[in-house]
Amino acid sequence: MENHKGKEAHKGKCALCDAENIELKKSHFIPKFVYDWLKSTSKTGYIRGSDDVNARLQDGPKDYLLCGKCEGELSTMEKEVADNLFKKLANYRSQPSTIIITESMRVGILSIFWRALLIMRNKENNRTEEDNAAYDSLLFSLKNQINNKKCNTIIYFTPFIKTPPYYGLPSEYTYNLERSVGGQDIRFYDEPHRFFATFKLPFVYFYIFSSGWEESEIKKSTELNEGEITLDSIIDIPDTLRNYIKHMHEQFEQARTQMSQKNLDKIEKDMKKNTKITGSDKSMSRMIGPDIQKQNSSEKEK
Repeated sequence: MENHKGKEAHKGKCALCDAENIELKKSHFIPKFVYDWLKSTSKTGYIRGSDDVNARLQDGPKDYLLCGKCEGELSTMEKEVADNLFKKLANYRSQPSTIIITESMRVGILSIFWRALLIMRNKENNRTEEDNAAYDSLLFSLKNQINNKKCNTIIYFTPFIKTPPYYGLPSEYTYNLERSVGGQDIRFYDEPHRFFATFKLPFVYFYIFSSGWEESEIKKSTELNEGEITLDSIIDIPDTLRNYIKHMHEQFEQARTQMSQKNLDKIEKDMKKNTKITGSDKSMSRMIGPDIQKQNSSEKEK
């Protein structure tokens, strides 16, 4: 059987609704609007992933995951997340003091969580059987909530807005906090057995704490509740997230050292072609302090 493009249809089981022997669409694990934003605000016009820092990409990872009906329903929720949350936070000109969150937006965030963690399930890891059981239980719960279009999980979020450094984090984290994407992970702890799950979009982290965490360990977190949220009132983050951000920055710095000279030269060449001030320039400028454009101009005059 061939589709309208003349290619063989990819049939299988929908990961969300469980429909069998149905044509599956290639679904992004992190929504396409995020990668479109990254490219449009990039100095080079490309994106690079942590799996291979030497590969220039035009799009984010995706796989045959959902049927057309489920793909369409999630896309509708994602659009609301994009328009009313992401584009407001990932805005170099002006970020809001408040945002309005709807239940469908919360389910939309939950669906990104589910897909991001689903692709991590079988990757090499050192999880125990107890860890895997908790992991599968979380995936099952998220899937049911998405199908029922009702978010019962407490989602926390940390936006990075206004003027860095953010939440007392080192200034050198700024570029990564504003422009990195993915970072999906589920980390297990013992005594008691519990987990911390997270994923990241530019300018914001989302995360979930399982049961077993003390109130004192969670109290600095901000819940992504339905209704109006005052962003200016978010002044601190939990230590668990703070430590994870440090870990991700270290991973980011390590990945940079693995980039070949050939690709470093390509990046420099692509950057020289673009004389406009981009979002990437602005994040870099905020990280190093002085206006990067003036600095670059001074260097050219030498």
